Amino acid sequence: MKKSIKIIAIISFLLTCSIDEKGLPIMVTLLIYSFVSIQEIVYYGHLHNILWEGLIYLPLVIGTIIVFFNAKKYKERYLQVFCFISLLMTSIPLTGCLDIDRYNHIKLDFIIPLSVFIISSLVLIILTFRDQK
Repeated sequence: MKKSIKIIAIISFLLTCSIDEKGLPIMVTLLIYSFVSIQEIVYYGHLHNILWEGLIYLPLVIGTIIVFFNAKKYKERYLQVFCFISLLMTSIPLTGCLDIDRYNHIKLDFIIPLSVFIISSLVLIILTFRDQK
């Protein structure tokens, strides 16, 4: 049961759309960041701000998702809480929640996946803390 909740949480995190006009999911945003950062490294001369975002966010999110999915035991419960907080904090800049002018573009493709991610992660954390073996 915990494994399916983890999969639901990870998929809903990756499908959370940004609140700008384009509304790209986090998964697509990470792919764009990685493509642009590799392109900027290979073709030196067209430097943008996405270089650092691609070099930082992609390994951070992928590593956190792997650790979040592999945390199974009761003694890894605090690591699971840390991964949830880390993913939640990285969703803030990846979805554009820091820009106050974009709040009029909030749609259900942002609200539903993010709330599913938060609820499923909290249920998973509660189940992990209850399993005292």
